Amino acid sequence: MQRILRAFFVLGIAVVASPAAAQEPTDTATDQPSDKATEEPTGKPNSDEPTAKAANVELTTPKATAVEPVAPPPAAEEAPADPQGGWHTFVSGYFRAPFTMGFSPRPGPDNPNGPTRMQISYGPNRTVDSNYYSFGYTRLQEQDWAELFVHAKKKHAEAVVGWMGYWYQSSGFRIPDASWFPGMAYLTLDTDLGSSDTFKPNIALTVGSFWPAFGTFAKYDTYTLGRFRQLGEQVKFTLPWTPDLKVTLTQGFGTGRDGSFQYQITPPIYGATVGLDLMHYENIQLTYKKYVDIGLHYNSSWSRDPNLSQTLQPGKNYSDVADAYVTTVGTEIGLSAPRVGRLWISPSHISVRNGWALNNSGIEVMHSLGGAGLAGNYMLWTNAPNASTGTGTMTNLGFQYENTLSSILDKPAGSVMPEVTFSAFGLLASTNLELPATSTFTQNHFTQFKYGADLTVQPLTWLGVMGRFDQVNYDMDHAGYVFSAITARLIFSTHYLSTESIYLQYSRYRYGDKMVLAGTWPGPGNVPIVPGSDYIQGGTYAGTKPDMDVVKVQASVAF
Repeated sequence: MQRILRAFFVLGIAVVASPAAAQEPTDTATDQPSDKATEEPTGKPNSDEPTAKAANVELTTPKATAVEPVAPPPAAEEAPADPQGGWHTFVSGYFRAPFTMGFSPRPGPDNPNGPTRMQISYGPNRTVDSNYYSFGYTRLQEQDWAELFVHAKKKHAEAVVGWMGYWYQSSGFRIPDASWFPGMAYLTLDTDLGSSDTFKPNIALTVGSFWPAFGTFAKYDTYTLGRFRQLGEQVKFTLPWTPDLKVTLTQGFGTGRDGSFQYQITPPIYGATVGLDLMHYENIQLTYKKYVDIGLHYNSSWSRDPNLSQTLQPGKNYSDVADAYVTTVGTEIGLSAPRVGRLWISPSHISVRNGWALNNSGIEVMHSLGGAGLAGNYMLWTNAPNASTGTGTMTNLGFQYENTLSSILDKPAGSVMPEVTFSAFGLLASTNLELPATSTFTQNHFTQFKYGADLTVQPLTWLGVMGRFDQVNYDMDHAGYVFSAITARLIFSTHYLSTESIYLQYSRYRYGDKMVLAGTWPGPGNVPIVPGSDYIQGGTYAGTKPDMDVVKVQASVAF
């Protein structure tokens, strides 16, 4: 263990020694707790992305108990200068390891009309809510994820390098794309602009690869305003207007480095096409004690790089890329009070033009990555000629309310046993499409809504029981595109306020008539009839219901 810690220490010093040694730089990085320290971490199951929550305007590195810093040399009359320049290093991280099984009585694939027998399948193969990049995602069937961050920190400076991966390679089937590579590497320098203990504005500059987020929706693990997987800069100015009132201004600019990579073993093909998608975001946040937290937000993504038009399908050219954009404007409001609980509301409005042209613009919003994700999930975009250009607008609303028995009794968290926690939550997406006159689609408006509630009872500090209900409606104007789930969970941990848990979960699903397994995309032009409604390949069982019974055992921990 000591060798590992020394290795991490040397790595952290190598990352930051050169750019930061000359700085006279407040401990500003990651002063918000990560969602990983709760029952529901904000991990990503299907993409190579770190998952630590960036609450409001914080960087997305998880907060964890620090490893003890290296001790300074013993006191002496002429003690040598600290060779590390005041730096200390520590490691933080998170993982979840789920084992998911879907149960369903079906005839064998070799005899579709024969007798049925109980089948046990890999859960995500035949469930409708396990794809992170789908409106139907509920977090009930999260998939593999792990991440590790190395921090090197001193006063007014912090450097972070993070590795992450989304598939445990040694447990069977291997995915080359899931290999662990650095996903974050950034340096934050800050300085105080005043000397008063009661009035000390602070300005912080972050440069590198990092993922700030706004409008974080914990229950569904998505963002109503946006998370930015950027390589670029961010400036944050914090103004403590009074001891109880704080105003924070945030500005960022960078790129998502749009591109594609070809990987093939036989015959060997290796290559990449990279273009420069650009993004910027601005946010103003007002915080009053622990009771009020209000943020106003704007972001935009676009491109002027002709490389992005070199590999496009026929009829798509550079002028289409140059006209493409994604913009988001919205707010999030958090209101908390003793006994009453906490309410979070976040409306947003998204405008998209030629979304397909911004394939990986670095903006993750509403379960979608980039303009192409929004176009495919909500705007019927397809490669079929003239079917859709991925252009339209979305009006969204996320909400979540939570309260605990200890809060109702106006007592500190952890002081009431048994503890009871209740939450209700929902996400609405109303989409209007601008379809070309030659489009094969006739429906140009969709309203999608998902909602749920859960209740957790903690009879013992180490044992909890949760019940949860979810319903997802892909098209509120047409019947059949709906499913629901009732979930029971048994939770074990050292203490229910700690950051680790092992749980056993059972989910029972009900499906509308149109929610079936698919052999191909079911709609015209091989796209879903309802955007985002069917990512499941049924093979032999195409046209049948997904699995109704799913059992999962999962371990997760933030450290």
